Amino acid sequence: MGSRFQHHLDRAFPHIKKWWFSVVCIPFCWVLAEQYWMALKWEISFAWQYPYPFFLFPFFFIIDWFLLIVHEAGHTLFGFFGSRFLTILGGTLLQILLPFLIFLHGWWNRQHVVAQLGLLLTSFSWIESSAYAADAVARRMPLIGNLPSSAHDYYNMFSMKGVLANHMTYAWGMYWIGIVTIILLLSYPLFQRKKFDYVDIEMDL
Repeated sequence: MGSRFQHHLDRAFPHIKKWWFSVVCIPFCWVLAEQYWMALKWEISFAWQYPYPFFLFPFFFIIDWFLLIVHEAGHTLFGFFGSRFLTILGGTLLQILLPFLIFLHGWWNRQHVVAQLGLLLTSFSWIESSAYAADAVARRMPLIGNLPSSAHDYYNMFSMKGVLANHMTYAWGMYWIGIVTIILLLSYPLFQRKKFDYVDIEMDL
C-alpha cells in the first residue's frame, strides 16, 4: 500500500509543481474579475469599496499600493519627455509595462512563477485601469493626495483626444484585455518553456 501511494505521489508531484501557482491564483482572479465587472456594469464605487474575503484582503492591499506607487512613478518618468498627454498617460503605461517586463524576464529565464506573477500584475493593471477609464465622466473615484476631479487622468486624456463620449468602450476594452491576460496566467503551465539540462560528455577515441 505504501509503495503504491508513493508511486502515485511521484506521478502527481510534477503536475502539482507545474500547476500550484495557477490554482492559488484562481480565487484572487475570480474576485478581481467580479469586482470590476460590477464596477463597470452597475456601480463604479465597487472599484474602491468592495467587501474582499478576509483571506484575500492582504493580497489586494499589497498589490494595490505597489501598483499605485508604480503608477505615480510613471507620471514622473514620462514627464521628462515634455508632453502633457504622455505625462498623464505615463502612469497607466508604466503600471502595465513594468509587470509585463517581469513576465518577459520570467519567461525568458524559465522562472515560471515569476512569469505568472508578471501576468497576474499585468492583468490587475489592465482591469484596475478599466475602472479609472469608466470613471472619466462621473469622476467620483478618490484621487491620491485629495487632488480635485479636474486632475482625473482619463478625463483629461479622453478630453484631449475628443473621445470622452466613448469612455465606456475604452473601459470595457481594457477590462477584456485584463481577462484574456488572466486566462493566459492560469493556463501558462501549458505553454511554459521547458528547462533543459546540459551534460558534457568527454570521449577518448
